[in-house]
Formats: sequence, structure tokens, C-alpha cells
Amino acid sequence: MRLSPPEKTMNSWSFPHRLLYQLVKLVLPRFIRFYFRFEVRNIKNIDRLPEGVPVIYCFNHRSHLDTFLFASALVYPYGNRTACGLMTNGDAMEENKFFYLLKFLGAYPVYPQNADPALEYTLTLLRENLAVLIAPQGKRIPSTPLDDYHNLIDQAKTGVGRIILRTNGEIPVVPIYIHGSHEALTFGKVIPRFKSFISVSICKPLYFTEYNQESGWNENESSFHSYARQISRKIMSSIRDQMLLEEEFFFQILSRKVTISMESHDVSYQTHPSVYRFQRNLLRYSPTQLNMWLEENT
Repeated sequence: MRLSPPEKTMNSWSFPHRLLYQLVKLVLPRFIRFYFRFEVRNIKNIDRLPEGVPVIYCFNHRSHLDTFLFASALVYPYGNRTACGLMTNGDAMEENKFFYLLKFLGAYPVYPQNADPALEYTLTLLRENLAVLIAPQGKRIPSTPLDDYHNLIDQAKTGVGRIILRTNGEIPVVPIYIHGSHEALTFGKVIPRFKSFISVSICKPLYFTEYNQESGWNENESSFHSYARQISRKIMSSIRDQMLLEEEFFFQILSRKVTISMESHDVSYQTHPSVYRFQRNLLRYSPTQLNMWLEENT
């Protein structure tokens, strides 16, 4: 299905489709704010690119909640968008009826074995001045900030970089760091933890005009995929930088309470179970709470 610009999209939908979309748009952002301790940081960075400006939003992916969390920050009445395309794992959409229903909210499938149709559809949405939400990692990774410090940049797939090159570097990207979503809904769980602390931190837009070339880009060019990876890594680097800012108190407490340094690459449940559990416990608290603990124990 080819989407139209936002003001025309809903006119082409069936009445049940429009009703479902309006209901979710009305209820979901308010429910998220009621159910979780939910904070949105730097919302002004979304306001820089209002409705009608094509943009790609990229986020670190830790939980099935991530899409709903960002959508709750993005759409009216809290954000400046009425519609956003959601690139979603195709296998998950087929296997899970709940994720299949996301197609009524703007989701479309991407299959790792053949991502080209999803990338083409993304280009269509952007040409129609819509926003698109993409997880550059390609799948959920239940990482901690310490994991992200070491691995986040290297986990970037080339998909979003390919899209940027195919648009000749003209589409801005807004990176997003999401804190606490895995702790709120761990793998295998169905019901999220009530009143978990979750934050969505929105980075400044990134522009890739340096990749603009007069003849445009063709995927058969020898340098295409290396540049695509370079762009994806720049986006993940911005998310990592935001993570380091948001998790400042997390790292301070970690350095006080355990002997593991930030430079240690192998901190997992198997290698350091107590340290791993301690990290997970810290992630349930807000930065304000962590800062209070630091001040009280100074």
C-alpha cells in the first residue's frame, strides 16, 4: 500500500482503520505516562523538524516497548507529528498477531534476508514528506550502558546508511537514546513492570550533505556500501554519546561499587553475575534518584 501525505492518508483508510488509529493516538501517549515513570528529554530537537518535513528517527533497540515509547513522545498532543512509518521485523509481524496489527498504525515489514522492498518503501514514505522510525541494530539487544559503551557503534547495520545515500544525503536523521525499556519489559515477559522509569532522549538532528553528489548514488558503486556503513556508524555514535550523558550517574555508581572498569569488554551474567545484576538494578532508577544516592554517600 502506497501511503499519501498525512492530510490525505486517513481519507484513503477504511472507517475501522481510521477509528483504530485515532483511538490509539488518543490513548497510548496518555497510558504510557500513567503506567510508567516516563520522561522525554530535549523535545525541542523534534520541534526543529515539524510535520511535513521528511526525517528518519533512529533509536537503540532493547525492548518491544521502544516503538510505542517513542511514538508516545512524537505524536500529538505531545509531539509535532500525526503519522510515522515504522520499519518492523517482518518475521515478528508474521509470527505474532499483536505485531501484525501494527500495520494499521503505520508499520511495514523488513526481512533481513531481503531488505530491499522495505528500503524502497521507506524511500516512498520520505518522498511523501513523512517521518520513518528505524532501529539501526536491526533487532532487540538487551544491553546495559556498559555494553553499549563498547558495542553500540559496531552493531549498526547498513540499512539506514543506504537510505541516506539513496536520498543523496538530503534527509536529516534524529538519533534517540531510550533508557529503561528492557528493564520494564524483559524478554519472555508479556506485562511490563508497573511504574518502571523510562526516558526517551532526543539528540540534535544529523545532516549528511557531505555525501551529496551531482549524479546521485547507485548501490552498484564500489564505495556505496562502505559509505553506508560509515553513515550508520555515525548515527550510532551520536546515540552512544547521548547514552554517556544520560547515564553519567550510572557509571559513577558503578565505578564506586564494583571493581570492573568501563574498559572491561566481558561483563555478562556468565562472567560477572553479581555485577550484571547490579547494573540491571541501577537501570530501574531515574538519574535524579541516582544523583541523590551519590550526594548522600559522598
